[in-house]
Amino acid sequence: MELRRLTADVYACEQEDRGLGWSNSGLVARGGGLVVDTLYDLPLTREMIGLYSSVHPDPVKRVVNTHHNGDHCWGNQLFTEATIIGHRGCVERFHDFPPAHAEAIRTMESPPEHLVQLQREFSPFDFSGIELRAPDHVLDGDATLDLDGTPVEIRYVGPAHTEGDLVVYLPDDDVLFAGDVFFHRCTPIGWEGSTDRWIEALRTIEQLAPQWVVPGHGPVCGVEGVREMREYLEYVQREARAHWAAGLTPLDACLRIDLGPYATWTDPSRLAANVHRVYRECAGAKWDDPVDAGTVMADVRALHAILHG
Repeated sequence: MELRRLTADVYACEQEDRGLGWSNSGLVARGGGLVVDTLYDLPLTREMIGLYSSVHPDPVKRVVNTHHNGDHCWGNQLFTEATIIGHRGCVERFHDFPPAHAEAIRTMESPPEHLVQLQREFSPFDFSGIELRAPDHVLDGDATLDLDGTPVEIRYVGPAHTEGDLVVYLPDDDVLFAGDVFFHRCTPIGWEGSTDRWIEALRTIEQLAPQWVVPGHGPVCGVEGVREMREYLEYVQREARAHWAAGLTPLDACLRIDLGPYATWTDPSRLAANVHRVYRECAGAKWDDPVDAGTVMADVRALHAILHG
């Protein structure tokens, strides 16, 4: 975990991407302080707070959750004096997968085959003691905050990665916190949302052209990283549409898609989830139609086994 100073009072808390759950956060050390996203468990969030306190000793007044996935909000309870800000789509899905379920999977002695990989990914974390604290300031669209004269634009760009996707843009500092709308050098994966909407969200970031973009996962970069991920989604979408029209299964389609430079990104087997999404869209599914996560993740695991021998 590293605290990176981007401008005079704006910081990123960056974690090396090692797979599921290794997310980033951000701090604006002005106007009482604003944190963008907490981390997956309480020990990690406490470590993050320790880093932030070295540059902003007082408790922050505001936290923005970019979406409802636990690796961006399960540390909320430690910010006892802060208002938590989130989109309505985040709030309505906040309790869909409680941390107690994650802890039960993590501590299983003999998990069933379909949970073995998930348990391995959960193993570095400690989900015990987490009490969910959902956002108490709920947005239905965009909002602008004033931190002692510094404008902070909260923009709704969902449903892309999830229904409640927010990005946080500081135009005066040329910094944007993207949440999981943007994965840098790691393969994205989305849940409710659409491929077209995700591509549109990335184009929105590109048009803003910030100097610094803090991704939900992966290293801080410039807007060129955002463009790379958009081009990945567009490529997968084109390939998957062609293979859907040819009648291939999603897994067979994955085996025919040449990942090229994207093969070096972490978790390349998430391609299967992205192909499944395009297939659902080709079949006429809406962005909020239920997803058969079991089938999707079975193909992700199968592709992982093939790619890694």
